[in-house]
Amino acid sequence: MSSDLPPTATLGAFLAGCFAAVGLSAVLGFQCFLYFRLFPADSQQYKALVVWIWLLDAAHTALICTGAWDYLILHFGDRDAVENIFPVVALTVALTAVITLSANIFYGWRIHKLSKHNWWLTGPLAFLSIVRVGLAFTTTTEMLISKTFPAFAARFKILFTSGLVVSAVTDIIVSCGRYYFLRNLRQGYTMTHEAVDAVVVFTVNDGCLTCAVVIASIICWLVSPGTFYYLAIYLSIAKLYANSVLATLNLRNWYRHRYIGPRAISMFNRPARANGVALPASQAMDSSGQPTSISNIGPEKMEVFVAHQVEYVQDFPHEEVDGSGSSRKSVTIA
Repeated sequence: MSSDLPPTATLGAFLAGCFAAVGLSAVLGFQCFLYFRLFPADSQQYKALVVWIWLLDAAHTALICTGAWDYLILHFGDRDAVENIFPVVALTVALTAVITLSANIFYGWRIHKLSKHNWWLTGPLAFLSIVRVGLAFTTTTEMLISKTFPAFAARFKILFTSGLVVSAVTDIIVSCGRYYFLRNLRQGYTMTHEAVDAVVVFTVNDGCLTCAVVIASIICWLVSPGTFYYLAIYLSIAKLYANSVLATLNLRNWYRHRYIGPRAISMFNRPARANGVALPASQAMDSSGQPTSISNIGPEKMEVFVAHQVEYVQDFPHEEVDGSGSSRKSVTIA
């Protein structure tokens, strides 16, 4: 019985999970703020997705805090209260599934475009995402009907476990799909290689983190269903998915500053200038803007500035040449 366990295994674990979830929610709020500051020109679909995820996360946080209030304040001193499934606790399961579905739709759509509309990959992903939501809503319904954790665990232990297993499998498929198609983008300039490699590392780490948390919740649920250890871990799953989507969007700014920058190649057929003053033909300016002596540059050579810019706006890399002769290479980061 849950009431016979020490408070650290029940209410203490739930409170710790609540603290962790609220902290991750604060991180998400900061990421949303950064997104709208860094990408004011993004499409309306992306902006709507960010607002939608933030609203879901806010509602999820409110449910968690209300659950903590019910257990710790309204039923203070009642040891049997830890066996009760309050409605707000049951609703967190359904809301977690909705947030997970939103993240999977985001990643599934990007994989669909990167794979050139390969339904053999995105079809099963969509199916698993829908199954996950169906299992979660069924779990919420049965929790509300059972009203206590012992009664729910006795009848629907496999149901809750199945929902978590489907979530973990979906994570693995999403991460493998993103990894595979991102590796195919490693072509062209060295900067493109470096940018894609950085995204691959983030993709693998991100997928491993969410999958590991889900697996940890499954283990705790199967080993000690009478405690709240599994519930404490479960409360953070939705937060990790939400932060994953925002991190994917916001990291585009880091890629832009880390791997993009104009490069200049100078071959002079006109006098070089320093602070508006013409320099002799034997001098040029180095990368810091200071004149440097170059003795092997003849007057027959010309000055060419090549600006290379990488934009993460398309699904596959391609080059464009603008009116000034600059080359532009585009690639999407999934």
